[in-house]
Order: sequence, then structure tokens, then C-alpha cells
Amino acid sequence: MNTIALTNRQMIYVNAIIEHGPSLGLDINKVCFTRAELRQVSMALKGKIWIPNWITHDQSRRDGRGCFQIPEVMEVMEQQSTAVAPGHETEADREQDSAPVPSQEEVPCEPMSISMD
Repeated sequence: MNTIALTNRQMIYVNAIIEHGPSLGLDINKVCFTRAELRQVSMALKGKIWIPNWITHDQSRRDGRGCFQIPEVMEVMEQQSTAVAPGHETEADREQDSAPVPSQEEVPCEPMSISMD
């Protein structure tokens, strides 16, 4: 996985794709986003159709006509899926937390001696 090296404003836009994409009917489990998809995200985020210049003006992000590569979306989603927020557990967490508790008979203990002097 690449190291995410985006500014705060760029991260806001990436997070907006993740947050608003599903409610807009967009498949966010991909790297390439069309101009039309990004315009919908921009409308949801800012109320304007303008796609940020850091996406449209970067030739290395172009993937054909009207399609832009934003691999940071998948990277952020992978990072979020491995981090567990308080109160949100995963199946693996439940398995680790469900270790059997030893019963009283299984706990080794020595008899207590009391001196009555």
C-alpha cells in the first residue's frame, strides 16, 4: 500500500467520496472515478459541481477520457477497516474476547494459613 501523502483539503475530498458515494449510488470500491461521479460528490460536499484541480490537472491521475484515478480512496478504506472504533467490534475481536474464563476449580490456589497467636 502506498503512503497517503495528501493535504488536509485533499483528505476532506477523499473522505467525502467515501462518505457520500454510497448514498449517491456510486461504487466506491474502485480506483477510477468518472467526471460525472466526482461532480456528484462535489455537489454533496460543496454544493458546486467543480472537481478539485489536484485531481483534474494531474496528468498521472488520468485514466482515459473523463476518468481519474484516486487510489487514496481504497487506501483510506483499508485503513479504516483495520482500525476499530470504540463500541464497534469485528468478528475477530469477538473471537479474541471470548476466551474461556477459568472456573473456580481450575484456578490453582493454596490454602490460607492463619496464625492465632
